[in-house]
Amino acid sequence: MNKWFTHIFNSFAGIFLIIEGGLYIFMNNKDGALHLRSMIMTILLILAWGISYRKQLVSENQNAWLIVTIIILIPMILPWLFFI
Repeated sequence: MNKWFTHIFNSFAGIFLIIEGGLYIFMNNKDGALHLRSMIMTILLILAWGISYRKQLVSENQNAWLIVTIIILIPMILPWLFFI
């Protein structure tokens, strides 16, 4: 797998995780309090993405970790499927 693809794909994935996590946190707030479940989910997804990205860079089997990254992105994609 090409290193350029790895960096570009993971950069977009990280940006989308941060943007969507921010949207969930601020759109689900009630009575001025931030939505705790959205914050925890966002932090866990960003942490899992970071670990997967690191493993893609240093591991022998980069394709397997790319698949893990795509699986991490599923919770980010699923809510938008209900609006289509």
